[in-house]
Amino acid sequence: MPQQMKTSADLRVHNQTRLLRLVHDADEPLTRAGAARLLGIGRNTAAALVGELEAAGLLHEVPAETTGRGRPTTLLLAHPDGPVAFAADIREDSWTLARIELGGRLTELETGEHDRTPMVFDEIRGATRRHATDRLASLGIAIAGPVRDGRRLHISHLGWDDVDLGEHIGDEWPTVVDNDGRLAGLAEARRGALRGTGTALHFHIDFDIGGTLLLGGDSQRGANNIAGEFGHMPLTGSSLRCMCGVQGCWSLDVGANALLRRFGQNPGYGAGRARGREILARAEAGEPEACRAVDDNATALGRGLGALANALDPEAVTLSGLGIDLIRLRRGLIEQACAEALMRFRRADPPRILAGTVGEIGPLRGAAEIAFDTILSPGWLRTRLQAGPSM
Repeated sequence: MPQQMKTSADLRVHNQTRLLRLVHDADEPLTRAGAARLLGIGRNTAAALVGELEAAGLLHEVPAETTGRGRPTTLLLAHPDGPVAFAADIREDSWTLARIELGGRLTELETGEHDRTPMVFDEIRGATRRHATDRLASLGIAIAGPVRDGRRLHISHLGWDDVDLGEHIGDEWPTVVDNDGRLAGLAEARRGALRGTGTALHFHIDFDIGGTLLLGGDSQRGANNIAGEFGHMPLTGSSLRCMCGVQGCWSLDVGANALLRRFGQNPGYGAGRARGREILARAEAGEPEACRAVDDNATALGRGLGALANALDPEAVTLSGLGIDLIRLRRGLIEQACAEALMRFRRADPPRILAGTVGEIGPLRGAAEIAFDTILSPGWLRTRLQAGPSM
């Protein structure tokens, strides 16, 4: 019997939670027999667990399409009245709200722009109220800055210093908040190119660059929940002073702000994403000055990746956001700069550098996943089973 389980009821909730997690994480809908095999339980036990979860409004078993003779099989899907989680992705200039249900289906609900102040949390609460029903169980928020101990938010270039999230989020729904780069990496580990990878790095490139180290699919948080600020390491020798207070941050050379600065334009920090993409498009069309700006971005990206590979020894590195455009336009340059920054003995087996497959919604997808993790827990499930499906 698993540790800290004292009764058969504890073990039953444990197995029900495992079954829900399996259904949620699967690439395609599972059959009951397939779930039993993956969980290492008997078919009768699986049938009982599915029946209990369907009665609680958590799973819905439907007939699969018949493909020939034999006993018809069924698929395990989200219950139409089952719990959902909401996710919000707060960019420096905009926000998006979406809904996730069991199985991972993500539905965008609303988008908007904001004034780059913490008042954006009021907008998120308002949008959540507009779309919420009694099915809403939790809310996850991705934010483009470090969150200390899950409560204190810092975004230096927006002037957000030690913002107390408890004063802005409210307590209408259980809410979890995390850094966008870390959540984008979590999304790749659970739903994308890093699935099944033991040691990996992921970087989300927007106005600048942020990322995370993933070990066995888990994003590493550090002692104060703020690990992963790779963009604020002096990896490329810049002489510029970052708004975070550090001289020579990697993020000064990688991302939309670096592209704008290359053309003598003011960094965007909430207003320059479109201009950054315009420069990328001009480089793709062959405009020389734009090409040089993108070359500089790609070279700085590769140099930083090589330095971090020396330290952390990842199997693979994935990129999202503008990183997908950079790897599409300048893969060879990124890989060359990375190789030149690697220690000599590492160059024969460099880490794979991949475009993320989750896409632009990586932070939103990651926020949805941590929000739904609240539902996929024995404590939440035990309460749900006791209260019934109307909870």
